[in-house]
Formats: sequence, C-alpha cells, structure tokens
Amino acid sequence: MNLPHMRLETPWNTEFMLPRVTDNAQLLELQILLGGLQLVLSRVHPAFAATRFTATRQLAARITRGIEYQDAHKAHMGSADLQRSLNETERALDPGSLMVLRKLLTQTLKEEQEQADGGHAEFTYSDFIAEERLAGQQLAAH
Repeated sequence: MNLPHMRLETPWNTEFMLPRVTDNAQLLELQILLGGLQLVLSRVHPAFAATRFTATRQLAARITRGIEYQDAHKAHMGSADLQRSLNETERALDPGSLMVLRKLLTQTLKEEQEQADGGHAEFTYSDFIAEERLAGQQLAAH
C-alpha cells in the first residue's frame, strides 16, 4: 500500500538524531535553537538539568513539537518561556543559538504587544479620517 502520507519524509535525521535541515526560515531558526539547547542540556548531569534547566527543557520539548509538525506556531512559545530559557542558558549557548533565541524573544514580545493592543500597533489621525470617509461613502450608497 503506497499512501501519500507515508511517502512524506520525517523531519528527523535518524542517523544523527537531529532535525533535518529545511528551506523554511522559521523552522530553520527553530532547528538552530533546538540544537544549541540540546547541546547545553547534554553537557550537564541529568539531575542538574532537571532542577536548574527546567525552562530550557520545556522549551526544547515545545520546539521539538513544532519541528515534528513542521509548523513553527505549534511550538507555542511565549515570551516568558523564552526569557526564562535565556536566563538559564545565556552564558552557555553558542553565538548562533543565542542570536536566534534573542531574535525569537524580540519577535514574540512584539507579537504579544500587538495582540494586547487589539492587533493595531498605532491608530493615527489619518486612519480616523479614512474610516470616517469610508463610513460616509457607505451611508451615501444606501
């Protein structure tokens, strides 16, 4: 039986136990970050990682989920998660992973702020005038 979903390649390189490199920029960033986090976690004793790197372990699990679904939004990373992981690993991460972590934190903070503002970053006088004109045109049409 040759089903289409069975022909899809797994997002993991089973030989190296690492995610496959992808053309998707968001997933590539997640792969870079996951590699850096896993490297840090692999260098400490498991008991130490369980007590001192809890946010990093949780973030790595979420990133793994996003990579497995091949959708960065499935990772469900909040700014608090990223900030706690940054605090735990800032001095131990390689420069590339640290750069990606800081970039994702900045993007997530911006997205959370936009959502808190109701999706509008700014509402200018020009926006108000445009809405008034549009409302006036709609009234004139009826």
